Amino acid sequence: MSSPFTRKISFGYRFATIERLQAAISRREILALGITPAQIPFLAELFHEKAPITQEALSRALSIDPAATARALTELEKKGLVCRKINPTNRRQKLVIPSPKAMELEPAFYAILQKSSERLVEGFTQEEREAALDLLDRIMANGVEAKRKIKG
Repeated sequence: MSSPFTRKISFGYRFATIERLQAAISRREILALGITPAQIPFLAELFHEKAPITQEALSRALSIDPAATARALTELEKKGLVCRKINPTNRRQKLVIPSPKAMELEPAFYAILQKSSERLVEGFTQEEREAALDLLDRIMANGVEAKRKIKG
């Protein structure tokens, strides 16, 4: 017997599909910058922070496993897009910042993401865009709260 839960009523299915579609739409241009779609969230968060951040804080901010964060940062470091240094206040931690090379790419990076985002909401009115963003913000807040409860 099949489950009554299907893709037709699954938010997760839709979110994952939208993420894959945006990656597909922007893939060629992002790759031309020397960035893979999997590296986008790391650079976006580092650009957003505007200050050195620990690897642990970056993992938490993105809800990504610390080991996966370390691997992604290693690849970004090899490409010269991030710099890692020992935290002077806690020598067991590494601080991460975008490199000067990454900072040069920031305007193009955001332009590509904006263009792919616009394609996803093509034909939406401004009110529909704002309503969609409000609903997505509420869904994200629910997810953050659910994750917090799981971790205790």
